[in-house]
Amino acid sequence: MNSSLPIWQIHPHVVEALCSGNRLALVAPTGSGKTTQVPQMLLDAGLAKEKKIAVLQPRRVAARTVAARVAWERGCRPGEEVGYQIRFDDRTSLGTRICYVTEGILLRWLQDDRTLSDVGVVLFDEFHERNLLSDVALALVKQLQRTRRPDLKMAVMSATLDPGPVAEYLEGTSSMPSTTLPAKNDRARSEPNPPGACPVLVSEGQSFPVEVRFLDHKDERPVTEQAADAVEWIVNAGEPGDILVFMPGMAEINATIGCIRAARLNERVAVLPLHGDLPSEDQDLAFEPNALRKVVVATNVAETSVTIDGIRHVVDSGVARVARYDAERGISTLFIEEISRASAEQRKGRAGRTAPGTCYRLWTQSGHLNRPERNTPEIQRSDLAEVVLLLHSLGIKRAAEFDWLDRPDPQAVERAEKLMQTLGALADLRYTNDDSRVGETHTPANRKSQIANTGNDLTPIGRQMLRLPLHPRYSRMLVEAAKRGCVPAAALCAALVSGRDLLMRLGRDDKHIAEARELFEASQESDFFTLMRAYQFARNCNFSVEQCRRYGIHAQTASQVEQTYQQILEIADKQGLVERRASSAAGENPQSETRNPKTTDDALLKCIMAGFIDQLCVRRSLGTLECDLTEGRHGALMRESVVQNASLFVAATIREVQSRASENLTLLGLATAVKREWIEETFPDQLAVAVEHLFDRTHKRVAAVKLVRFQDLVVHHEHQREVDPAASGRCLAEAHRKGYFELPLINHDVKQFIARVNLVGAALPELDFPPFDDAAVTECLARSFRGLTLVKEAQATHVRDEFLRHLAKEQIDWLDELAPQTVAWPDGRKLKLLYAENARDEDGQPNSPELQVKLHECFTLKEHPHICEGKLPVKLWLCAPDGKRLEATFNWPAFKASSYPKLKAILQKKYPGVGRL
Repeated sequence: MNSSLPIWQIHPHVVEALCSGNRLALVAPTGSGKTTQVPQMLLDAGLAKEKKIAVLQPRRVAARTVAARVAWERGCRPGEEVGYQIRFDDRTSLGTRICYVTEGILLRWLQDDRTLSDVGVVLFDEFHERNLLSDVALALVKQLQRTRRPDLKMAVMSATLDPGPVAEYLEGTSSMPSTTLPAKNDRARSEPNPPGACPVLVSEGQSFPVEVRFLDHKDERPVTEQAADAVEWIVNAGEPGDILVFMPGMAEINATIGCIRAARLNERVAVLPLHGDLPSEDQDLAFEPNALRKVVVATNVAETSVTIDGIRHVVDSGVARVARYDAERGISTLFIEEISRASAEQRKGRAGRTAPGTCYRLWTQSGHLNRPERNTPEIQRSDLAEVVLLLHSLGIKRAAEFDWLDRPDPQAVERAEKLMQTLGALADLRYTNDDSRVGETHTPANRKSQIANTGNDLTPIGRQMLRLPLHPRYSRMLVEAAKRGCVPAAALCAALVSGRDLLMRLGRDDKHIAEARELFEASQESDFFTLMRAYQFARNCNFSVEQCRRYGIHAQTASQVEQTYQQILEIADKQGLVERRASSAAGENPQSETRNPKTTDDALLKCIMAGFIDQLCVRRSLGTLECDLTEGRHGALMRESVVQNASLFVAATIREVQSRASENLTLLGLATAVKREWIEETFPDQLAVAVEHLFDRTHKRVAAVKLVRFQDLVVHHEHQREVDPAASGRCLAEAHRKGYFELPLINHDVKQFIARVNLVGAALPELDFPPFDDAAVTECLARSFRGLTLVKEAQATHVRDEFLRHLAKEQIDWLDELAPQTVAWPDGRKLKLLYAENARDEDGQPNSPELQVKLHECFTLKEHPHICEGKLPVKLWLCAPDGKRLEATFNWPAFKASSYPKLKAILQKKYPGVGRL
């Protein structure tokens, strides 16, 4: 233990809070010792009893280095009383009491032991980062504590966390007051909490002042060069102390180190990288004393790991790699973004741990105010597929309704659920029901398999995928590869798409690179084969930057692919997916198993298909790059793809770009040709066969076609000789409804018949006249066209009889009485009424028919004409002698008395000598 650290000043309050209750929110500044000392306080106070204290760390570097520090303080070696467990590295034993773990490890523990029976305390460290898995772990531990493990204790710790929302979320039942007394040499205060919330302890620590310096104006140069200039200024100004530089990733770290080494410094310095992909012995160099002034260039792992002694200056690039859902790859990808003000404060604190320091922020003060106050929780910006799979394994089937600290976007949850169902990890009831249309056949490709999937739960494939700590796309590929004996090649394919693009995007001036790259494009089956050859070239030339550049290969990306590939292969190997012979062979050449013979090529293509089946594409024709996808989507295959002759393929990347016409174009990349038989073999539950009747607009006829669909996407069609009479009639009727052809026999009289029926239904609803809407018209036509296949046959068919059958016999008799075609005029003529197509007007009232008559012919009219048993007056259009409309009236006697005198003089002047006006 190190009792000189500031956190020990509130030691009694920390212990008392977790003695009296089982939840705590603790805020203490960077370097105060909460990560290393709080677990020891709780262990020595006996709060874990005979169980372990699990300390969650957001990064592997932090878990390993902190565990080493605490083990040293307690006089043991890592793996004894104090240990750590991260992916690929487990330093624990039966005697381990304090275990530093990444969030994913705790979630694996929960899968193996739903009650965490050997864990007494769970500490969530650096919770302000709001990693996706830390939110999941918090929610699951909270649920466990409320149900089966009320004795389980938990605390959330951070330097910059707003503790109020967390305390309210945890809803502690502790009766301990939420106030604490100030301790000597430290100012400890409590945050006010609503009744029943968990206690909040806030320690202000004992840090030294840090001077913050901003840029005077925005610098457009690369941030790597700016950071090197800041280091040069600090060193040459003679300011004492080591320097910590924050960069977003390994590429920027290496570039910054190169710039620093090229700078003219007044003294020798030790420039050291620090990031999660370094070997542990190289990471340790950043924490160990050095005879030279240290310049540590790190990712944000340095925000949360053990304090690096001697740091007096922080140079902050102000950016970090942030995980966000990448629609192009269908997974979460790291994007470089500006950090929040809270993260900047966390980084600044690293300069004031042991002495006064300075923080150089490579952005302006005005720009600082425009940054978000805190990080957006990862659960609200990331792909949730892996989380959904995990929750289902724990029996939580409605992730959107789970008790989250911050709820994820329901659409993101739905997208993840659907992806898991499509990949075959979760059973999907959508394909177990036969929703056959009348007159058509729908045959599931594998009824037995469908019936087995009776709930939205993990399938055997899903349980296998769960064992692999990878994105579900990649774990699905590996599960398929284990079955087909090509795990090394599938692991390489997963590595090739899990990071940045391996191949440079070429411009018009890069023809020589494009020609050189043709060396890698021997296969037309998959763009992955091109990438595999390019990677192998880079590997063979030892990732030489110069040689890789000649072929348009990112040498550093190729090197990262190698590392990722080995890690994925190690995961597969630990799960027993890799055959011994294949594993050893893959170390020499991961392509060797996939290039020969042809049957092995197909095996790998099937594995790629399995991971990206939701991005299945069907070419509209081989003469175009235009393709259809599921859910009505469409896009275009990228011209540089080698898969130019396949009618069916999966796209590993889907990218939206804006065209010159300002329209969004969807580009389909990293294509892999597939065959329908492979889909039938691998995803039988998601294929449906249906015989449908389609209208051929070119030949103006109905064709019966057998369609094979993957979900809603037609992947195969085959014309049938026989047609179903009722279905063909419906198809012709639908084609007419859509305006694909006209029917001369639906003339004015037929349309007036329909309008009369609809008007009676609107004006006299008590008579129950059936509505003659589009659906009714189409149904009548379908009966008329039964057994027909040609448009010319339909156009020659008399349809009036079927229209009459729409009404009951007595309704046909009533129709002429209620809505007559004509009205009798006083001079003995029968004048035709014109019924409107719409039975109701804009106000929703029944729409009166119209009668057009000359004004001077109305003076013999005693009463205004009505229809529908006198309820509806006819709309009388009064016309001049030349037929031009003057005015409309629904009450001729009233018009004659009030409005006519005003028109009379005008009309007599305009039409002299014309009878009575």
